[in-house]
Amino acid sequence: MRRGLIAALLIALGAIGGVIIGNSTIADPAASRPAITTAPELASSSFIGDGRELLTPAQLLTATRAGVLPSGTKSLLATTGRMRHGEYKWDEKGVAPGKVTIWVDLRTQLISVFRGGHEIGTSVIVYGADTMQSPIGTFPILSKHRDYHSRAYDAPMPYSLFITNTGVALHGSPMSSRRATHGCIGLPVDFARLLFAAAEQGDEVQITRSTANPMHASRRETR
Repeated sequence: MRRGLIAALLIALGAIGGVIIGNSTIADPAASRPAITTAPELASSSFIGDGRELLTPAQLLTATRAGVLPSGTKSLLATTGRMRHGEYKWDEKGVAPGKVTIWVDLRTQLISVFRGGHEIGTSVIVYGADTMQSPIGTFPILSKHRDYHSRAYDAPMPYSLFITNTGVALHGSPMSSRRATHGCIGLPVDFARLLFAAAEQGDEVQITRSTANPMHASRRETR
């Protein structure tokens, strides 16, 4: 899914178009995973697993400047084609136990779960419409609730990881390109279950909005 993004950034492609959700424009997640190589300078790495691809330093620099990936990223799960809402990939094989960090990009509609710089899970997300936007910033996981039910919206929120005191959480949700949330980050339920098991209270969630224009990739877009 992210295959081709780095090349697109390097040749300065313009903004990616969106689909409309009511009065809200949600970015199309097509072609939003970067192309990765097992470059010669990285081929001696102690970790090159099946289904996993390493970033070159140049690729990582470009991706971090655009806010597409966090600094310190070492490898991404290999994906092919375009992931659709409800699809995900999760593979922890060969990745040592450790602290989990979570990266959410609202523009590309992607979540990445990292352990030790290695991506162990990725999925398409749904998020808040313009009237109830998802927050931007870095948040610790404040609490975990396996079977939470929203009283405000009378809606199930399975495998909730709350990141604000105002009720914003990462949680299992119905998935569709035409859906938006009330500010939460909605995940495929099976992916949310895996994330719930892997993440702990205090783990860091970074929510950002990457820039679609590499000419302005020196800082992250946070609107």
